Amino acid sequence: MVRCVSKSGRRSRQTGAALGRQPMKKGGRAFAAAAIIGVALSGGVSADTLAQPQDNALERRAADYVLLREDIAAIEATPFDSAKTTREAHKRLSAHTSKALSSGWVAYAALVAASTPEFAEALQKDMKKSERGLKGKDAFLARLAADPSYARKLKGADAAVERVLSMTAQDVTRFAALGDAFKTQAYAMQKTNWGKQRIAASSDRLSEAEAYARARPPASAPALSLSSNGGVTAPVLASDSGAWSPNWGAAGSPGDNSEPNAQVIMDRVLNLAARYDIGAMNEKVVDVYAKNDRADQCLSMATLTLRQCIAATRTPYEEAFCLGEHALIDTASCVGWVAGAGAEDQQG
Repeated sequence: MVRCVSKSGRRSRQTGAALGRQPMKKGGRAFAAAAIIGVALSGGVSADTLAQPQDNALERRAADYVLLREDIAAIEATPFDSAKTTREAHKRLSAHTSKALSSGWVAYAALVAASTPEFAEALQKDMKKSERGLKGKDAFLARLAADPSYARKLKGADAAVERVLSMTAQDVTRFAALGDAFKTQAYAMQKTNWGKQRIAASSDRLSEAEAYARARPPASAPALSLSSNGGVTAPVLASDSGAWSPNWGAAGSPGDNSEPNAQVIMDRVLNLAARYDIGAMNEKVVDVYAKNDRADQCLSMATLTLRQCIAATRTPYEEAFCLGEHALIDTASCVGWVAGAGAEDQQG
């Protein structure tokens, strides 16, 4: 049974023990501290960022993205048979903020990378290397502090990246497919009496959606199944058949992700994945690395465009078109860019 905790909750005592820290050798403290401070000065990260207690910060951040998956699945299961269909979809889809979705995707992608067997195996081998008197996790963190993209150079990194890109392409395929269904249904609804009936004023509907978002409970994060070996504790996402599964999306393949901005995002994903696997995760680390500014800006624009579109609607069929185009297809493009996938790819 999966146990859920609130976003403000901590990882269970049992799980925390499984991710226990390895003691730092006395002789290596000065080097590790100097490396961390050096990164702090060059990258704007405070010197105590990596010294916080381990918790389930990554899962809690990823839950914001997984909640969108849950909403998509709920909307897919709702038949188009009344004006309540578009009303409920509007409330669910507009409740997600651009920052929560963009950061949540990075966090979830990091969990997908962390669960990649080849990446976990490469981490195990790398942690056998010493670094100026340091060993194990401390030695790896010293190398990562000196080079934030170090995790990308591990032998299993390519397999982890491939898995993340595949997951992303599949997700946005499912998002866009639902968007296309909404737009198709919008035309069909014009032939029904309820689809053409006047509904509440758009200002009231927008206010209703805002109230729904404020009253909605925070996304919850599960206590994921974990597999420990050789000092590496990786999540076992494949054991989940629901919204936390890497295979949640539909059939879809990633495209070209060679642009520099995409590479920066993947470096952040793998940095988080490595820290998670070796038990060096905390909320400050997540705040530093779980960022995707391009997706954030794109999603902000999609949210604004959706509001403007809804403001101009008077009937359910018009709402359905707005949701399909801006809440679903635009979101697919904003999330999928890292994987070279988006609405334009899904529509041929």
